[in-house]
Amino acid sequence: MKGMKQCFVVVAVVCVIVCLFVLTQYSAPTWRPQLVNQRRTAAERSQGENLFDGVDVSFLMNNVINCSRPFMMIVPRSQLANRMAEASHMIAFKLKYKVQVGVRKDMYDYLKPIFPNFPLPALPEECMKRTDIQGMTIDVAEIYVALNGLDRNIAIDAYPCHPAYFIQYRNFLRFFYRFQSPVQQSAERYRDLLLEKWRKQMEEASLADKTIQGPGAERPVVIGVHVRRTDYIHFMNVMHASNAMEPIFFHDAFAFARRRYGKVAFIVVSDDLPWSRENVVRHHPDAVALDEPISRDEDFALMALSDHLLYGLGSFALFGGLLAKGDIIYATNVSDDLTRPYEIESWVGEARHENLIPLHYRKPY
Repeated sequence: MKGMKQCFVVVAVVCVIVCLFVLTQYSAPTWRPQLVNQRRTAAERSQGENLFDGVDVSFLMNNVINCSRPFMMIVPRSQLANRMAEASHMIAFKLKYKVQVGVRKDMYDYLKPIFPNFPLPALPEECMKRTDIQGMTIDVAEIYVALNGLDRNIAIDAYPCHPAYFIQYRNFLRFFYRFQSPVQQSAERYRDLLLEKWRKQMEEASLADKTIQGPGAERPVVIGVHVRRTDYIHFMNVMHASNAMEPIFFHDAFAFARRRYGKVAFIVVSDDLPWSRENVVRHHPDAVALDEPISRDEDFALMALSDHLLYGLGSFALFGGLLAKGDIIYATNVSDDLTRPYEIESWVGEARHENLIPLHYRKPY
């Protein structure tokens, strides 16, 4: 009897050990990856999915416009990102309402060489003479087409950049706005050089300050940062009674990003690199920037290679973030005069998307 009791105890102990082992093996992966998965976004989760599942590809990529049938077009204005925003509205209408859309030939000639996958056709001269409704805003066009379908030839104007209309098609935009190979390859080389620079900076910083963690072997989360100045210094003052973003916004945003993503590398892109290096980069060992300016397209492609992007001002940065993989951290409280709000801040906020992360701008004045 005593021997049976001892045997029972041994069996019980073995069973407990086996159960603990099984729980360790099968429960740990259920919580450990969750910590990592907090960094993943809807865009990243869908990367493995077939982009064109359920889409009429022949219609989407059709580059012929039948001028005898109703069509939509947009009047192009300003520079690269603004034209991308304008075209993105047309792409969204084509995907959502299955209507004919096109762009003016000058807009097509501007965007197609930069983005070989650009899907919208150039309107023939014959179509340009047939616009029935001109100067319609994007908001009115949305209501009109939703109620009536497209029964007129409509030309959209008024400089639209409303992410709410097209952010749900973000993965399509990333495909359509893929840069030509030389630009893409150049941006990848710059990114790799900057990450090597980041690694050296972090090693030096950790040796000088024991509270700073070294770079380690794990790849950091790459945060693209856009600092817009030059023309925006005057623009913000005149149009919105405000200044271009002060360094405090970027300091706050960097702290926020570290809390959210863990080990990060901030890659700073700017139209004023000397100011950015002096006022932003040099205060953060995990921030890097190039020593010399590169082309506009390379800057754009470099932002698009980021895991996430943060910015203060400008549609250029917004679209750099839309083409990147994950979150877009943007400034709120930009305007000093509430009667003249900064439109892009309002438009981005209206989109209410899980990857659009507002960050209050704590002004120093």
